Amino acid sequence: MVNYMRMLRLNLLSLLLCILSLQGCSSQSVFLVHPQSGSTVRCNATGAGLMAGVAEGFVEECVRSHAKEGYVTVDKLTPEQRADLEKRGVLPKPEPPTFQMDRM
Repeated sequence: MVNYMRMLRLNLLSLLLCILSLQGCSSQSVFLVHPQSGSTVRCNATGAGLMAGVAEGFVEECVRSHAKEGYVTVDKLTPEQRADLEKRGVLPKPEPPTFQMDRM
């Protein structure tokens, strides 16, 4: 009887771990811009459980595909490219940092 209870607990624990591993989720979004034309693309995907890894792979493939066409992520733009795209209205100008004074 003790052996049976031990096996039952082990099976329940295994089942619980399997269920928890399927509960993960992923949501990714990457914004790309073509520095010369100013056209933009957003690669995004959402997945839950086993599909979380698929969503990540989809976004990576989308980014690779557009990079071959000359698109880059916004953080990889040169300062000159960024200024040009901001001037053309493709990218919003960065907001200046705000300061908040602590009141005593």
